Amino acid sequence: MGNEAPEGVGSGCAEENGDGGGDERGEEAERLAELAAARLLDAPAEAEEYLRKALALGAGALPAETLARWHAQLVMVLSGRPGRELELAETALHAAARWGGVSDAGAVHLTFVAARALHRAGRHAEAVELFEPPLATGSEPYPAAEMAVLRGQFGKSLRVTGRYRDAGEQFLEAARLIRGDRARAELQAELVWSAASALDAGGAEDQARLAYLRAAQLWGELDRIGPRSRCLRSAAWLRYWSADSETEREDGIAALGEVLAELEALAQHEPSAQVSLELEYTRNQLADMRER
Repeated sequence: MGNEAPEGVGSGCAEENGDGGGDERGEEAERLAELAAARLLDAPAEAEEYLRKALALGAGALPAETLARWHAQLVMVLSGRPGRELELAETALHAAARWGGVSDAGAVHLTFVAARALHRAGRHAEAVELFEPPLATGSEPYPAAEMAVLRGQFGKSLRVTGRYRDAGEQFLEAARLIRGDRARAELQAELVWSAASALDAGGAEDQARLAYLRAAQLWGELDRIGPRSRCLRSAAWLRYWSADSETEREDGIAALGEVLAELEALAQHEPSAQVSLELEYTRNQLADMRER
């Protein structure tokens, strides 16, 4: 980024004022911004106040890049203050517009900050509108693990708005980003499970069943009996409900029978309250499936 002011911004404004008022405002704005920078970590409320005053004074008196940087600092201050998600989203969008003429990467980052704030605030339709365009163009400004979390948030907002299959795709892509990352194995399992559930809700039964089975495998690798059993039961029910013949329905019953057999074997070698509970659920569901 260059430090030169765009034409008509910065020193030119002082000439328009005639008395050097633009220079004085710019100097005072810079002083306030320095005070804000010194208080960003230990006194965020004061930093916010100084930055807002600096931005008001600096408008029209300082280069666009300087103002954009201060807008980004204001976003950073607000992001550390819980309960102000809607204000954060509005401020981040305003900052993104400022960065649009300075740094495309900066604008994308601030757009994602706004999207994630709206997601946390439960404004899912608005969040989707902000998440979607940058991701559709391939923008991935963060490391893989953070992008996985971001795509997971996008997926949740898509699901809330009824776009189930799109949500499933986002969950699967998020899981792909952290495949093989042992430190995030649980997150990967959760994402694949979320994908299966979303695809199931969207009527993509074959894809959903495969995702349930993959999630079950991942939960098994983590020795998480409860989630593994639930995923396997869901896959068996999908196989049963999507069957076109009695033989295929029997396949669903057999799949649920395999879940029961696995749990019974586990109960003999590693009995626990969790295994007993999953056994009861599975027996009841298998009886229900057979009655149908």
